[in-house]
Amino acid sequence: MTPQPTPEERALVLRAQDGEAAAFEQLVDLHQGRLFRIAFMVVGDRLDAEDVVQESLVLAWRRLHLLEDPAAFRGWVAQICTRSATDVVRRLARRATSTAADDALEASSGDPAVSSRVSPNRSTAADPAASALVNAQMRALAGILGSIDPALRTCWVLREIDGMSYREICRVVDATEATVRGRIARARTQIVREMEEWR
Repeated sequence: MTPQPTPEERALVLRAQDGEAAAFEQLVDLHQGRLFRIAFMVVGDRLDAEDVVQESLVLAWRRLHLLEDPAAFRGWVAQICTRSATDVVRRLARRATSTAADDALEASSGDPAVSSRVSPNRSTAADPAASALVNAQMRALAGILGSIDPALRTCWVLREIDGMSYREICRVVDATEATVRGRIARARTQIVREMEEWR
């Protein structure tokens, strides 16, 4: 169940709409962590998620005067963040497709420096402490989420990570409840199947 905004939070939104930056900073403090969780689970990269949250909060500040119901701030700012994260995923997918083609062409040139640059093992070895079970599970989940269609992933993250109601998710992703429920079910099925080895 999504927590309802407190009277204090509603007052902060109203003060922020009147241009009080300190009130908006308090709203940022209240929501920044959950926005980061949403962004990270959607984009799968810490730096990209931080950028998404930063851009989303700047956009929220600029558009705050358009928010008609101060009690709707939580879902409204999540919608901004989710759309920004989805845009990043699409942009990265397009870039990855063109970069992969460029790398394949470079690697075929026989240049050893290029070949080592596009090696699949180019990341450094994992720290032994990072190989703890929980970290491994989170990495596995992040990898699985990265392979799921962004529309499915977004709905699942909003439901399972952020705890939004189906109705709130419908507003955020601009889809019917049946569509949202279907996306979450398909994402859940895929995640459960892929995480089977961790049971």
